[in-house]
Amino acid sequence: MKDTMRCSFFASIVPLILSVALPCAAQEDRLPGEDPSCDFVNRSYERTFGRNYSARTYGVQPTGDYELIETGIFVGDLAYDRQGLGRWHLRHRELRKTVHGIGAVFRHCSKASDSLYGAVPVKVFQVDWSRNGYNAKSEVVIAAATAKFIKITSHFIGKPPSDFPVAMAIFETKRDRINSPPDAIDLRNE
Repeated sequence: MKDTMRCSFFASIVPLILSVALPCAAQEDRLPGEDPSCDFVNRSYERTFGRNYSARTYGVQPTGDYELIETGIFVGDLAYDRQGLGRWHLRHRELRKTVHGIGAVFRHCSKASDSLYGAVPVKVFQVDWSRNGYNAKSEVVIAAATAKFIKITSHFIGKPPSDFPVAMAIFETKRDRINSPPDAIDLRNE
């Protein structure tokens, strides 16, 4: 149950975890229930999470120190995950949408800045995030050139999905850096 809850946490935060370079999607591309202020973030979410990617999710301590919670690798219809530095598990991939349950995952999106993440030009958005009963005020960092998520930092409101009131997910979307672990325990038939 605890592993299922953690996997659910990862799947929900990674989204958790995006304009001038790329035009916002036209209204007809919006899913029913999406917040119109989040068009760019939602389309960037789809570009990131609809393809192959990996993500590391960290819990952030009040001191600023962080601890690895989970790592996930998503290739085709397969999902690999592990808690901390534990064993890899292979599961069926569950695709996430920008609308979940009763409404939009991202709401009240506002562009905070155009800046750099290292040497990468990015767009930074402040958003309200909600999924599976969890809510957070989040900062989403999106690569300007690819319109894909790079990082999302979430400050949870109310009970957090882990022991950390703040979580940060960092994404990798370059194909040559996404490798499936060969020794994963296959849980697809469980």
